[in-house]
Amino acid sequence: MNSRVLKLRGLMRQNGVGCLFVTSMSDIYYLTGFTGSTAFLFITDQEALFLTDGRYEEQVKEELTGGIDAEIVKNYQESLQACALKYKDITVTYSCGLYEYEMIKDLAEKTGVDKNNMISALRMVKDEGELALIRDMYRAAHTGFVNAFPCFVSGVTEDFWAAELEKQMKLAGAKTPSFETITASGYRGAMPHGAASRKIVEKNDAVVLDYGCRLSYCSDVTRLVIAGENRLAEEIADIVYSALKKASDAVRPGAVCSDIDKIARDYIESKGYGKYFNHSLGHGVGIDVHEKPTLNSRDMTVLEPGMVVTIEPGIYLPGELGVRLEDTVAVTDYGCENLAAVFDEYVYKSK
Repeated sequence: MNSRVLKLRGLMRQNGVGCLFVTSMSDIYYLTGFTGSTAFLFITDQEALFLTDGRYEEQVKEELTGGIDAEIVKNYQESLQACALKYKDITVTYSCGLYEYEMIKDLAEKTGVDKNNMISALRMVKDEGELALIRDMYRAAHTGFVNAFPCFVSGVTEDFWAAELEKQMKLAGAKTPSFETITASGYRGAMPHGAASRKIVEKNDAVVLDYGCRLSYCSDVTRLVIAGENRLAEEIADIVYSALKKASDAVRPGAVCSDIDKIARDYIESKGYGKYFNHSLGHGVGIDVHEKPTLNSRDMTVLEPGMVVTIEPGIYLPGELGVRLEDTVAVTDYGCENLAAVFDEYVYKSK
């Protein structure tokens, strides 16, 4: 029997949910093991009904975990309508599309929305198998970085850096990047989400490399590469590094997410750069690169063993440069494990 479905059913009983309609492919992968692109899942106390189409008939036989009843459908609309009439009282997740929601609402006797994010609550705590898959992607991210590093030179575009890095991660075992690779050089480094562009990396530019890779689970790492010499970037990096370490040293079971954020934020504020740190400290990582919990001033989640979060403080000076450094840590019984410890440095220098 699928242990994750059993845990979900326990939460459903606690929250008075008779039938949960799951549409997120990440949630469906988590609960069933299915890696295709289209499927729906209805979970009740007695049944787990998985719907997909004929493209995946053979794939379903290989991938679906135990306790899941698969149905190959010819017409999704007709099948969803039949399920709405069958299950009657249906709760949808936040990922449910408007089209599917309206269809369910029109035919079911009662509909609601899962305000407790039950699947997200389960996904926050990773088991040992999940942690192993995440570690694999940090090793692939590191190998990709090391093998791409000879190409991290001035005189070429940010896009060139990103393309080489993504190629090398795939050669190291990843399937895709976790997200659009951020390669922000010089003044573009002041944009926290400065995706790689056609800008030429100039001599002495500080380059923020925020990237990751995915097979079934994700990695997310940020390092600074200086294409030459840049005294200001190194000074800012020292402050950011200290903020990162102070925050990561505080990660342990029982710590509150908002408190971890405050530790890093207060330190950067004490150095006079508070207004230049303009985003959350971190986020969960797993099947998706952005998951719960979030390290910000509003998230009161209490950390538990198995939770995986990034710690990524930054300082962004408009018109000049930006510095962000990032580790990802897994909460352990007594502290945390740095999954990005495969990297030797935080600041690298190239030509």
